[in-house]
Amino acid sequence: MLEDEKIRKETTDAITFTVITKEEAKACRHRLERRWYRRLIELNLLLTVGVLAVVLTSLSDYKELAIRAWAQFEEEVQETMQDYNDEETVEEIEKEHKEESEKLTEEDMPFELEMLLYGVILVVFGYLGLYYIYAFARSRSLRITEKNFPEVYELIELYAKKLQMKETPKAYIMQSNGVLNAFSAFIFRKQYIEINTEIFEVAYREHHDMDALGFIIAHEMAHIYYGHATLHYNIPIWFVKGVPIIGATASRAREYSVDRLAQRISGNDGVSAMFMLMVDRHLYKMVDREDYLQQAKEQKGFFIWWVNLLADHPILCKRIQALAQMDGSGKLY
Repeated sequence: MLEDEKIRKETTDAITFTVITKEEAKACRHRLERRWYRRLIELNLLLTVGVLAVVLTSLSDYKELAIRAWAQFEEEVQETMQDYNDEETVEEIEKEHKEESEKLTEEDMPFELEMLLYGVILVVFGYLGLYYIYAFARSRSLRITEKNFPEVYELIELYAKKLQMKETPKAYIMQSNGVLNAFSAFIFRKQYIEINTEIFEVAYREHHDMDALGFIIAHEMAHIYYGHATLHYNIPIWFVKGVPIIGATASRAREYSVDRLAQRISGNDGVSAMFMLMVDRHLYKMVDREDYLQQAKEQKGFFIWWVNLLADHPILCKRIQALAQMDGSGKLY
């Protein structure tokens, strides 16, 4: 208990409470983030309008073909019935006519309309999937509260006040089979943070590294502050945000933005947190910062550029260099 109080006091003393203004937060955004977001919106809108145009055109053609086929079928039936006078034969033809009518009525819908319906179903299930993920996370996570890791809870509360958030997002700790990760996510009108146990345990218990843990939490809260973890932000880019290169570039711009804001929130440059992702939890405190920064400058060439181009997060050599500069927009390419 005394150790917890000591960590809490060190954490509180290390961070000076200063409210981050909207102008300051705006200055932290990557200079190309909004531009790439607009491009995704435009591409998403173009794709949606294109699909609807194809479907409507196909439906019009399908309806015309169906009317022609039906008229031709009716004509053939009438001609056939005129050739027969006995009642039994006429009844047989009428029976066949009824069966063919039902068959035409039950004709398979156009392929384009099927694809549209499948798309709508995917959107619905995708939205419901957000609630499933949230329920899954809560069912196997521990929520950080005043009694469970109070010093971290106070840190999150402090960050929320610095960002002038109306509501402090809930944060959960979840075991993830050795994966070092944290993420912010959303459901309708609610955002939350998930921190993998592997990061939390190392930063909090093994090294008492509240700087690295604080930067990681600040990074996820910055996503929430900028609206990246909201439904209204993601709906306009729903179908294209995973498109290679375009979607990835927009994502890298977002990551640079939240990295810079996380530095302002936490008062930490975040380089140590990136070393944790690079060399794992037990070794990251042993990395020589200046030596690595020199190595990072040497990471050049076509294939390095290519790897970064396809990545949804900036590759670590570029990301760490941007963090170390403490100002400006990181390199997207």
